[in-house]
Amino acid sequence: MLTDEQRARFASLADVLIPAAEGMPSASQADVPTKWLDDALGYRPDLVAGLQEALQAAGDLPADEAVELLNQHHIPAFEALGTLAAGAYFLNPAVKQLIGYPGQVPTVARDDTDTYLDLLENVAERGQVYRDAPAEGQPT
Repeated sequence: MLTDEQRARFASLADVLIPAAEGMPSASQADVPTKWLDDALGYRPDLVAGLQEALQAAGDLPADEAVELLNQHHIPAFEALGTLAAGAYFLNPAVKQLIGYPGQVPTVARDDTDTYLDLLENVAERGQVYRDAPAEGQPT
């Protein structure tokens, strides 16, 4: 899918977007350019073209200048780059653990039958509030 050179370039751009800070790893420290990028692209194959455009438009510019160029002149490519960098970052279980996010977990189903029956009883006791709509062709 991506060459080693493209992954290296993605890593440098992603590290500008997600630098190491306050105990959190940078994008490349969180293995974003490898497995997690592949997983993110699997979920969002529609962003492949935008990523390719971002990598091409970034050229050989220093990463911070390339990100600024993308942000100002290649907005859809910048959005694809940012979405994939952030998405891949938060797919990493170590990152999820650092932010205290266990991922989606099942919740205990609640039995709201009693509440529903109470509401239904109130409606039945109140009776009809709205008048019937006239049948088609009858005056209003």
